[in-house]
Amino acid sequence: MRLRLALLLALALPTGLCASLALAEQARYYWWQGKHQTLCAQTSPGKGWTRLDGAFVKSDCSI
Repeated sequence: MRLRLALLLALALPTGLCASLALAEQARYYWWQGKHQTLCAQTSPGKGWTRLDGAFVKSDCSI
């Protein structure tokens, strides 16, 4: 009986973890303003870039 319970827990924990990861939200994209251009990215392209207001789901910064 205890072995069956231990086996059940050993299988249930990784399954629950995978299920919770599947519910994760999509990463957001932002407009970034540089000295001479603006681009759409999830993270800062580097030093000297400023994130503009607004968050988008698509990689071309559209809704």
